[in-house]
Amino acid sequence: MNTLLEDVLLANIYLQPIQFVLVITTNLMNICILSSRALRSSPCTYYFLAYAIFSINYSFLVCPTQFLRGFSIDWANTRIGCKMHFYFLFLAPVQAKVMLLLASFDRYCSSSQSRQLHSKSTIQKAKLNILIGSISIAIYMSPMLIIYYWDESSKKCLQQSNIFIHIYVLSQVIFYYILTSILMIIFGLLTIVNIHQQSIRAKIITTSIRRRTEGQLARMLILQVSVHLILVIPFGVTYCMNAFDPSTRTSNVLAMRYLLVIWQQCDYFVSFFLYVLSGRVYREEFFRLCNRSFIYRQKLVRNEFSLVRMDVSSSMTRNDV
Repeated sequence: MNTLLEDVLLANIYLQPIQFVLVITTNLMNICILSSRALRSSPCTYYFLAYAIFSINYSFLVCPTQFLRGFSIDWANTRIGCKMHFYFLFLAPVQAKVMLLLASFDRYCSSSQSRQLHSKSTIQKAKLNILIGSISIAIYMSPMLIIYYWDESSKKCLQQSNIFIHIYVLSQVIFYYILTSILMIIFGLLTIVNIHQQSIRAKIITTSIRRRTEGQLARMLILQVSVHLILVIPFGVTYCMNAFDPSTRTSNVLAMRYLLVIWQQCDYFVSFFLYVLSGRVYREEFFRLCNRSFIYRQKLVRNEFSLVRMDVSSSMTRNDV
């Protein structure tokens, strides 16, 4: 085995448990904070919640997979695993990115002065969009279940090669790495323009608390989308290379691909830190949650101390008798 590939697989043994804990912890925190009364009144919050759930789903699949590869255990190296592996590992990231795209469109509609566009930003429509988007992506990704096969002679999971499969893979590349990225950038820029126009009006008209919250959610999203593109696109380049040119599937390229998977995984826990950095309302809810947890722990300690004192007092009373 190539030395670089061995080093990457060894690094996965140590890095994947850390990645797993970070993704689960930060996204559970996101879910708790975004579910607060101050934030759940916005449709954009529901897209953030869906993104957190898909991030957790992805982590439950990719972290154990990458970790076990360090011990030369790969569930893709079976007839059934070969077909299931790529579908489930690619499904959650695409669903998560669609949630970011829908959130970008929602922020654009919410920040627009057009009543027709503004009416599209509602909680009911957000829930419906999340449901339709998740199901549509699950159906769209279903060909991944049949385009891979287990080759007994080489003992490898290989991709079938014909014109229809190349067209489908090309559509994946165009949709996931190009179209959605361009649309998120466009909606982000339009949202910035709308927010700038509103900030000019705000010098004359006092904005409401909800309007300020909507603006902060927009900033949180724009920052997240920017970091998302930086973390995801490098893996996309390698995936395109391997999908269209089988000769590039060498040990060195495979090692680089695994490294870029680790880099891409950062996208699924960094959102929490970006939200804390860019959203004041999010920070306030985070500190409020921490204070409630601290107060709750103090009450538990006091209760336990009181019970101990009662036990000691009762035992002393029995001894006196």
